[in-house]
Amino acid sequence: MTVLQGPYDAYRDSIPMYPWSPTSFLINGHGKFDCRTLNCSEKRTWQDSCGVTHPIQCLPLRSPFFGPYNPNAHSIDEFLCLHGKQIRLRLINAVSGIPFRFWIGQHNLIIVARDSIEIVPITVSFVHITIEQRLDLTIDCNQDPIATYTIFAASRNSYRPLENTTGQTSAIWTWALLVYSKFQVNKRTGRLTEVLRLSPDNSFFEYEFLKSFKPRFAPAAVRRVTLAFETVWNNHTAIDALEEWVVNEITFESPKEPLLHANFFDGTFKHVVANERPGRVNNIHATYVEHFEYGQTYEILMINYDPQLHPWHLHEYSVDFIAASKIPTLKSNKCNGTRQDLKQFDYNTILPLLNSTPRVLSIGDSFNIPRESYVLFRFTANNPGPWTFYCHMQWRIEPGVSLVFSVE
Repeated sequence: MTVLQGPYDAYRDSIPMYPWSPTSFLINGHGKFDCRTLNCSEKRTWQDSCGVTHPIQCLPLRSPFFGPYNPNAHSIDEFLCLHGKQIRLRLINAVSGIPFRFWIGQHNLIIVARDSIEIVPITVSFVHITIEQRLDLTIDCNQDPIATYTIFAASRNSYRPLENTTGQTSAIWTWALLVYSKFQVNKRTGRLTEVLRLSPDNSFFEYEFLKSFKPRFAPAAVRRVTLAFETVWNNHTAIDALEEWVVNEITFESPKEPLLHANFFDGTFKHVVANERPGRVNNIHATYVEHFEYGQTYEILMINYDPQLHPWHLHEYSVDFIAASKIPTLKSNKCNGTRQDLKQFDYNTILPLLNSTPRVLSIGDSFNIPRESYVLFRFTANNPGPWTFYCHMQWRIEPGVSLVFSVE
């Protein structure tokens, strides 16, 4: 098993390489568990989009938890469908670190919902699903009923030519089978649908194509809240060289007890928030709370300065996404740009006015913010209480990529 060296600047010449590599890939708990291998003795390299060559950094971590990997530990799972009928699948990316591609041999996928919200159906030959997102798919079972068809779930580099692989996420995948019923055979042919041709590198797919079933416009907002997040690397000392994860320069600390309980029993949660303390990179450790007035509509600007994607999730709300793009930069050569260059951009020059009612791109509660990008959404604060808003790669709550929306 392997793990990346790091963090960035913690060791001489160390460079962060995202996404971090998985060791298991499963469908409903079955598949290739604890079976990834990589020979760390080989001095391999990879090339980024700017043509810079980096060393692949890995080190032996541990042996598999349950002994040597056995690819035949159980039979391949089968999903049953009647010929001439449809099945509906709920696809949930429950992995801890990467998006994945999903497809079924000789079958198109019809995406009909995201985050349990119906959308205008679109037909694709494969789909990329981000971390912790939920997509509903329907499948027309209109192929040869005697054959079986492979269902694939794969990491990014499992379906790309070797020369186009990115970083060091190795090839890892798993599979199941789509099987037609042997007891009922319907000879009807399936309907013909136009297949949407997707780019495997479209990081903004969910905002461009997962349209609301009924076109809608976002209500005007009373205030914009900007949430800029990043990983700040501490290179001040060789002894204490860990990174800090921050949102608006605040590293989230869990409260002393649940905020909802404090509100219910005491009428306030001010006495249970964590004690503030300084961090190591000019940040603050605190229970970060943004306050919203009940019944008002707010606009949230999420800015990701990191070189990796972040999936976010808001409890108890679905939100209206109205803009998403790469962070504009004034420098013509982005390969020589710095994070500080990204922070100079004035978003007021491109975002809609608060009193405007822009068209909604998509609706959901779980969403991806690609590397060095921004996402803009609006929501109406109509569900009172303190609600967690956090990076949906849930282990990141502990290092601090989280905050609380308190609707009062």
